[in-house]
Amino acid sequence: MPLVCPHCRGVLSPADRTYRCPQGHSFDLAKEGYLSLLHGRQKGAGRGDTRDMILARDRVHRAGVFDPLVAALAALPLAAPRARLLELGCGEGFFLGHVGRSHQYATSYGLDLSVDAVKLAARTLKTARILRADLLHPLPFADGSLDLVQSIFAPRPLTEITRVLRPGGQALFVYPQAHHWGELRAFLPLAGIGDDKLPAADLGGFVRAASLEVRESRELPHALLVDLVAMSPSIHRLTRDGTDWPGLLPARLTATLSVHVALFTKP
Repeated sequence: MPLVCPHCRGVLSPADRTYRCPQGHSFDLAKEGYLSLLHGRQKGAGRGDTRDMILARDRVHRAGVFDPLVAALAALPLAAPRARLLELGCGEGFFLGHVGRSHQYATSYGLDLSVDAVKLAARTLKTARILRADLLHPLPFADGSLDLVQSIFAPRPLTEITRVLRPGGQALFVYPQAHHWGELRAFLPLAGIGDDKLPAADLGGFVRAASLEVRESRELPHALLVDLVAMSPSIHRLTRDGTDWPGLLPARLTATLSVHVALFTKP
């Protein structure tokens, strides 16, 4: 069992619907099936992506908008053994499920701060262990206990990723290019997207195993354009400003998915 207690770093062992460490700290499975490792003031429900953001993302994924990225992830040269996979910022579990199934990982873990995200992920991915935890704190995993850590449009705590990966384990990062869904910017003042390059040197000697750009343009109807905005961080400012932003979007628009996929292997 690679899970460790966020208080004392002792190994967590399951007993019925509770996980306990040797020091007596315990964490209960929620009725939805996820395990919250938050404590005290961390437990507030209004942290991370909102329910509306999560549902918008789920609709976009179900509509196949990110299918080109899914195909690219399925074709990656992931190393064996494929025992334990962790996704950071897993959201509702879409990419976690696809990578786990296509590469036949024995055990999958998803971690997110949003209570609405982990509830939906736990309902959707019955065989995965979904965790509610904060990426600003150490990852709740033992040193060298994971085979793959993936971060797809999510934060990348590099020191912690390096710590929890075994020698020969891999780190998978997906991040947007500057022109990702750029056509929407002609209609709305969306938040800027930096290049967010990740030099291999930042991963302590990791070897780059794959690097590719996934880019595809597709005509999308108004409802999906609205959901693309509603699932993004830009929605916070648009909502605060009280703008009738859905009315500014066209009935249909050809928009471009443009992301970079980088895979690194730990020496």
